[in-house]
Amino acid sequence: MPAHPASPADVLDGAPFAKILRSAKRRVIAALDLSVLDEWMDNGPGRNPTYPRSQMLRGLLLCTAEAKFQFRELEECFDSLIGRLICRFGDETPVLSTIWEFWNRIQPHIQDVFDHIVQLLDDLGFYANRFVFDSTHLACPRTDPDGAWAWDHVAEEWVYGYGLLVAVDCASDLPAGAVVTQYKQHPETATLECYERVSENTTVTVILGDSAYDTLEFHGRCLDDRTLPICTYNPRNTNEPLDIVFRVEAFAEEYGVQLHRDALRDAFADRIVGERFFSGLKEDDRKLTFRVHGRQRVETHVGLVLIDRLMTALANRLDDPTANLRRTKPW
Repeated sequence: MPAHPASPADVLDGAPFAKILRSAKRRVIAALDLSVLDEWMDNGPGRNPTYPRSQMLRGLLLCTAEAKFQFRELEECFDSLIGRLICRFGDETPVLSTIWEFWNRIQPHIQDVFDHIVQLLDDLGFYANRFVFDSTHLACPRTDPDGAWAWDHVAEEWVYGYGLLVAVDCASDLPAGAVVTQYKQHPETATLECYERVSENTTVTVILGDSAYDTLEFHGRCLDDRTLPICTYNPRNTNEPLDIVFRVEAFAEEYGVQLHRDALRDAFADRIVGERFFSGLKEDDRKLTFRVHGRQRVETHVGLVLIDRLMTALANRLDDPTANLRRTKPW
């Protein structure tokens, strides 16, 4: 945390024209410093790109904010008056092939952009220190060759698509770490990857999760970092199940900590934050209805939607320091 309270405006570059945009969210997209992307995306040999990477990213963020994902909608959004103003284009704007090429090239960096903005918001005090780990199914067209069939235990039906694992802040409902997976029921490696991201992006002291996160390596990693994992115990098919409710109770003696089951239950009640986050994300203008095929392009789409959620929170606080960060629509 900074020594003096910071304002959301502190992470903007102060572009004068941003002040004429009536929408706080458009002002954020226009003025947020995204120059780090220009540094990350090495131009390599040959001529420099016609449009800086940061300009192109602003265009995709504007399209995401307005839920415009069809190919022609992308081009029209870039070429609109608002698009020209926000992206700082001159007389010419990118054609569709240029936009599509950028969409394909940004995939290795979209996670880094998300992490970068999370860290900015953490510096502003947007995050607390307790996070929920939860996953959901992401439906995609059956024509997507990278999708996979999986059994949805809630809907009790087979579904086709991907999985999304997210770490959500209990205090603000904001995502702080995310991993696109092949299935909703992901391997432990995905859990560890998400934990590494949220621990690098924020100051985390407590992790909440259901029995899907009852794995030994994950609990050991958390406890070694002095993070308390509160995940329900899964006895699996053992003949002698432990007399515990949460897996961390089995680690109490090894790590020399005192745990009170009632306190763990009370803290675990906040796990509903994960369900609330996914409910709002999927119902918000159908932004997770995919128009792209292939896992890499889906990862870019998901990354843009999660960044859009952070842009909304920043916009809500830009003009009102007391604005509710859980609000999924900009003021």
